[in-house]
Amino acid sequence: MIKKTLATVMMLSAFALSHTAMAAGLDDDMKTLGKNYKAFNQAATPQAATAALDNMRAAATHSKQYKLAPNTTEKVPASTALFDQIVGEIDKAKLLVQAGKLDEAKKQGKKIAELRDQGHKYYTH
Repeated sequence: MIKKTLATVMMLSAFALSHTAMAAGLDDDMKTLGKNYKAFNQAATPQAATAALDNMRAAATHSKQYKLAPNTTEKVPASTALFDQIVGEIDKAKLLVQAGKLDEAKKQGKKIAELRDQGHKYYTH
């Protein structure tokens, strides 16, 4: 009886810790995205813009490991699909930066914020 109870407590503790770690990891990725989105929009040089975009891409790619449940009954894109779209927009902006079109890249980057806002609408509580 004690072994069964102990096993149940251990399992519940492990689940609670993994859930907390997932929330913290995703939260860190979202903070990285936000901080670097701001840095990208304030970048005065292609190097600074590229560094911010690279950091955003890494955070968005890492975030795909978390499977989020929507907070709505509407049909919505899977969270991984939204992260894929964000990565795609980051890549488009990076190509523009590399082509020397920083101002155009910043305009393109607004789509990243639109996707972020869409994700917050569907996946935050």
